[in-house]
Amino acid sequence: MECNNKHCLWNAFDSCCHEDPEKAYKEATPNQLDCPVSLRGDFTKQLFTLVRECEEVLNRRNMQELMEIKAFMKAQRKKR
Repeated sequence: MECNNKHCLWNAFDSCCHEDPEKAYKEATPNQLDCPVSLRGDFTKQLFTLVRECEEVLNRRNMQELMEIKAFMKAQRKKR
């Protein structure tokens, strides 16, 4: 199936190369960024960039600040 979605990790040589071809043909919407069977490569890149930024910020903190951050995160999880 032809697809020009360059952000999709399944896109190879301008075609949809999903691991489950039947699913791809039934559910895929080629050339769309919100294709339900696509894996967005740009999202993955953005996620790993964010992880590196968080690591850098946390590495500059002392133990007291890290304990406060941990307590804050735990408190946020309890509110849900």
